[in-house]
This record gives sequence, C-alpha cells and structure tokens, in this order.
Amino acid sequence: MINKPTRVMLITLEPISRQMAGPAIRALELGKQLASSGFSVSIASPVAVEEKDRLDPAPEGVRVLAGAGKSRIYREAQDHDILVIQSNVLRPLPKLGELGKYLVVDLYDPYLFSVLVQYKNEKVAANASYRLMHQVLEQHMIKADFSICASEIQRDYWIGRYCALGRLTPEFYDWDPSLRKLIDVVPFGRQSGPAVRTGPGMRERVSGISSDDIVLLWGGGIWDWFDPLTVIAAVGKVRDRVSNIRLYFLGMKSPNPKVPLMQMARDAVALAKDLDLIDKHVFFGEGWVPYHERVNYLLDADLAVSAHFDLPETRFSFRTRILDYLWAGLPVLSTGGDPLSEAIDKAEAGVALPYKDVGAWEQAIVRICLDNDLKNKYRQNSLRLSEQFTWDKTSRALIDYCRSPHHLPAHVKITMPSLLERAQSVYARGGRDLVIKRSQEIISDLLR
Repeated sequence: MINKPTRVMLITLEPISRQMAGPAIRALELGKQLASSGFSVSIASPVAVEEKDRLDPAPEGVRVLAGAGKSRIYREAQDHDILVIQSNVLRPLPKLGELGKYLVVDLYDPYLFSVLVQYKNEKVAANASYRLMHQVLEQHMIKADFSICASEIQRDYWIGRYCALGRLTPEFYDWDPSLRKLIDVVPFGRQSGPAVRTGPGMRERVSGISSDDIVLLWGGGIWDWFDPLTVIAAVGKVRDRVSNIRLYFLGMKSPNPKVPLMQMARDAVALAKDLDLIDKHVFFGEGWVPYHERVNYLLDADLAVSAHFDLPETRFSFRTRILDYLWAGLPVLSTGGDPLSEAIDKAEAGVALPYKDVGAWEQAIVRICLDNDLKNKYRQNSLRLSEQFTWDKTSRALIDYCRSPHHLPAHVKITMPSLLERAQSVYARGGRDLVIKRSQEIISDLLR
C-alpha cells in the first residue's frame, strides 16, 4: 500500500490540445475523474503543441505536460506512484516499465486488428507493422500490474492473450479467480450533464448546410476500417426522396501529425464526387473540430451515423465517438457487429444495420427523417442509454485500483514440467498405480 497521497501520471503518444482524437480524450477524461477522486494527476504527451492550440484552461486538478521530452517524462514519472499508459507508450519510452511504479496499461484499442486493415494492400508494411505491434503489446502485457479495456467482449479477447502469454498461472488463479485484478472494464465515457451549445456548428459555418436541412453527422475521422462509402451511396439514393438531406463528416485527418490521411478518406471524397454529391449533399470538414466545440456540431445534427465492415476489428472495437452521439440525444444509425451498436439497437436508441447494405441504410434514413414520432423516441432512448456511460461511472475500476494498487508477480516463461514434476502430478491424482500406468506416456513426452 502507498502511505503518502497518491500521485497518478497518465501518458499518451497523442497530442493533448484543443484538437484531440480518442486516445488523448480518454487520457484527459480519466485524468479528470482521478483528480476529482482526490488524486494528484499529471497527463503527459511527447507531442509538441503550438501555443494557440494548447488546452486552455487545463481541467481543475490536472497538470498537463504537452511536448514533454523523453528525459522529462522519465523524471516526472519518478515523482509519481502510479503510471497509466496506453499500449504503445513503452515503445518510445521503455524505461517506464523499469521504474518499479504501479503500472496500469490501457488496452481499450485492439491495435492489431486495425493494422491488418490499414496495411492490407501493402504486404511488406503489413508484415513488419503487425510483428512490431505484436511485440509491443506483449511487452506492455508482461510489464502491467493491472490493465483496463473498453468492454466485456474486449476483456475476453485480452484474457485469451494473457493466457497464451503464460500470465495466468495456478498461483495467480488462487489469488484472484475472477481475474479482475489482472484486467477490468473501463469503457469510454461521455461528459456528465446535458450537452449545451457554446457557439455555432455546421449550419452556420458550412456553406450549403442551412437551418432547414436534415443533417446526418459522421462524428469522427475516416479510418480504413470504417465504411463511409455505404453511407454516401445511401445518401445518393435518399436525395431523390428527401431533397434537403445533408451528410457532414466532422473530420478527415487525425490531429496527430504522425497519422497520415488514410486511403478510405480519399475514397470517400472520390465517391461523393462521382455521385455528384460533394458540397451539395455530402460535406467534409477540412480540419479537426476542437474538443470543446464539438458539442455545437452534435446539436446541429438530426441523426448520427457510423459504419464499418465485417472484420475482427469491428467485433472487438468500441466506437468512442458514438458516446458523443448519445450524449447529444441523437438517433444513431450504425452497422451492427460491435457491442455498442447492438446495445443501441436493443435500447431503441437507433438501428443496427447490415454490413454494406445500401438499401437498408436508405430505408432507415428515410424512415427516421419522415417520422418525427420515431425520431423523438430514438432521441429519448439515446439520452437514457447515455446515462450508463458517464465518465464518473465508466472510470470506477481504474479509480478502485488506484485507491488500492498492487504489483503482479514477475512474468515467468511457461516451460514443460520435468520428469519428477510430471510423476508427482500423476501421483497426486492417482497414487502409485497411476504413475506406473502413465510412466511410458510421461517418458515418451519428455523424449520428443
């Protein structure tokens, strides 16, 4: 147990600024919850941020270290008791795993499945990137004292990986048969309190979208594992029946300068041009909307959309920006196959649609656009469902760990038992007779 006031440091490789993608948002919001629970909190990122883009003001009780170099991060980490790192941080900052601090690894993003999609047409890059990320993840999982993920289905996946690594031993099982001390669920969250407008959204800022239009909002980036093409094609069909339909993509490229514009973003623009939709019915936000301004775009929308493919990435994903949709009380149209879209469909906060089914998307969009009673029902249920995902609720497992942290036993590679160990095991189960009966099998195994 820690005998002094606990200091927690969260570390992300994403920029912490006015414009943030999911990993930085998660680090910031978890940091805010830890601070409000009485911890002294710092959040660090090695990505430099220009003065005009700095997060200002910083959240109460949270110290933000943007553009921190390696030596400073190591120095700051020495002054903290618990380190919460995302699962790529040890690659550039390996010494964080050697400081003897309580180490929490955030596994909310199953990166390997994204790598498979992103490099599917570049075989050499795919092979190298997959092998690199595989080793990076293994390094984090071996060093972790505790890990968190975004859903129960993700937890099943990670428990399988921990088992394959040999992290789950009989001794560990005796200590914690639930395995919650190894890995627990900390979903992405949404802000507490209602979504309140703070300024103009796309209806005032985007030429071609007016107050009378019906706006579908795609609330994040366009990554290669998403399927914006089906939604764009559906809008192309809907425009003949709903002439004032508009689809707005909130962002194109990640605010992280190291993340390039993905091919799917280019394909989406090309399709919108081919269908004569661009800047008429389909609009692409050029930059990345600042985190504290996104509420104005959410409140300008009538429906929210998210589409993806039938991939392992989908099954184990947790679509973080969908939490914003629920916070704003938007009806959600999403491809099914992941836990959040299925929860939305079950709660009647929207509809989970088949993969790559343009006709189904067309029908769902038209149905909701033309039926105000249905739209209002979805809105109410969306708000109701969102109450399950406020950050103060989703962060509980992390806060509980930080209140009573523990170290895990050092990882020991699993090896074959010796002849004596095999004989002792068999004797414990069936005595001398079973040892004699199994002796030939035991010796054969050892001689292979």
